[in-house]
Amino acid sequence: MSQNERNASERATNDAHGLAVRSVSPARDAEWNDFVESHPAATMFHTAGWASAVATAFDYDPAHAWLTDRSGRIRAIVPGFSVRDGFGHSVLNPFCEYGFPLVAESTSDVAVLSALDGPTRVLKDAGWSGVSGYNSTGYGGVSTGSTIRLELDRPPETLWESFDRDVRRCVRTARDHDVCVVDGTVDEFYPLYLATMRRLGSPQFPEAFFAALADELGESVTILLAERAGETIAGVLLFEWGGTTTVWTPVSKRAHWEHRPNHLLYVEAIERACAAGHSTVDFGRSRRGSSVHAFKSQFGGFEHPLMSFVTPPHHAERASLDGYGRLAPLTRRLAPLITHPSVGPKLKGAIHE
Repeated sequence: MSQNERNASERATNDAHGLAVRSVSPARDAEWNDFVESHPAATMFHTAGWASAVATAFDYDPAHAWLTDRSGRIRAIVPGFSVRDGFGHSVLNPFCEYGFPLVAESTSDVAVLSALDGPTRVLKDAGWSGVSGYNSTGYGGVSTGSTIRLELDRPPETLWESFDRDVRRCVRTARDHDVCVVDGTVDEFYPLYLATMRRLGSPQFPEAFFAALADELGESVTILLAERAGETIAGVLLFEWGGTTTVWTPVSKRAHWEHRPNHLLYVEAIERACAAGHSTVDFGRSRRGSSVHAFKSQFGGFEHPLMSFVTPPHHAERASLDGYGRLAPLTRRLAPLITHPSVGPKLKGAIHE
């Protein structure tokens, strides 16, 4: 089939469903969250709370959309903001791994993807999302790493035995050194987060973003802190939504790595997810071959590829994350500048990852 024939076929599919794209405000349209909460593939990053927190802390133009059929029923939603990319703009869901469409069961993925015309659009997808048809609708694809998701289909004690032997050893080391895990607040978490970003040479989120996440998402945000002898030595921010616990922002003091607080925090997060009846722990993005990927792999789970699909396809390079890795040696040397309070949050907004 020629490209013209494929385009004609896609237009016919779209017309058959009669889908109309409409810009919406997730915070003001209750139907948005109703659709999200009823969709089996939805993530916390599809919610109105996430969209509101991003809008509170960053000066992006909202570009959230839902697609309706001729009767006005919502058949799909697509989260997104318009962000500056080089000399142009792209629509994407910033600061997360997931920004794929949520499509109603009786609606064609191809029809939805075909209807999303207009500016450059980046759809962040995962191998488990269930969305298909990117290739046939002319999207370009870019690999952005992978995520490891641990299914909580066994009792906690059985999961414990399935962890790598080093995990069990490191958790015992943490406990032998009197490391304990407590619930924390944004005020307690942010100084350690900022110190970690300085160590990595990575621009930081403003504290206002974490405060907005806590305000907008409420009980779906949990901050765990690892303490030793009255000192906070590590922490992690978790999202708990829709039966999934997502490990989003781990931080730590390098001087205390020998006490293995990160292993203890991850095991605590898994145990809490089990106690809450959750089905999955998502450890977030990493790149195979990296030390972060090796750490997350110790806890078991299944690796899912992460891809960003871009239309038009010749703009696919806008979704690539390769450049950030190449700049890491330089950014560490420039860390005092990159993480300065007047510079870091602006850089973070410009990078939008």
